[in-house]
This record gives sequence, C-alpha cells and structure tokens, in this order.
Amino acid sequence: MKLLNFNKILDLFILFLLTGMGLAVIYSVFIPNSRFLLFFDESYLDLLALIDTGGNGKLNLLTYPLSLYLICAVTCIGYLRTKKAKYLEFLVLIWTTVLIARVISIFARGGVIVDSYFYVGILPEFIVAPFFFFLRNKINLPS
Repeated sequence: MKLLNFNKILDLFILFLLTGMGLAVIYSVFIPNSRFLLFFDESYLDLLALIDTGGNGKLNLLTYPLSLYLICAVTCIGYLRTKKAKYLEFLVLIWTTVLIARVISIFARGGVIVDSYFYVGILPEFIVAPFFFFLRNKINLPS
C-alpha cells in the first residue's frame, strides 16, 4: 500500500482554505447583499448575521477584533518576557496585515467618516504597524 503524501494533502488543504477565504473576502467587500455562493438563500451578511436580524452578528463583530487584540497582547507579553525578535516580527506582520485590510476596506467602501471610532479604532491602525516596523529596524534582537 502506497503511503500518503502528507505534503500534497497539506498543500491541497491550504489551497482549499485560501479559495474559501478569497471567496468570503470578495462577497464581504464587493457583493455582501447578493446570494452567497449560490448555495444559500440568504446574502453573505444574512448568513453571518452581520445585519440586525437578531442573530449572532454582534458576537461576530466582537469576537474577531477581540481575537486580534488577544493575539497581540500575548505576543507583546512574549516579547517583554524574552526579548526575542520572533515576537516583534509577528507584531509587524499582524499589524501590517491589519493596516492593509483597513486600507482595502476604506477604498472598497469609498472612504472613512471621522467620528469617535475613527480616533480609537482606525487612526491607531495607521500608527501601530509603522511604529513596530520602525522599531524592528532600529534594534538588533536575537532570534
């Protein structure tokens, strides 16, 4: 019996995940009110309950930002405890990703409104990633 090639299985799994995530991004950003993937009777927003339908939308909107912040907090604590570059590299990566996602969302939605959320949610995202990037380039840490 031939052994399974786990590398190929992993590659296929990753490609499947990337395709699924790519479709979700396209639907969520460009066509959120259309029928989701033609398999569902509801739109992407209805499916994920991101509109006020009494579903779990408020939980979704709370869970994902909290996940980001908790990952950041654990990484920051790891860096403070060990002073290893891998933690700083991860912070640069995650916050650069957040910044890119924010820029895409601003362009896709046609701009941003300056309100209280702008000052506490959006503006810091334009500061955090460059700040971590700048510090990473200024200090020399062990891996």
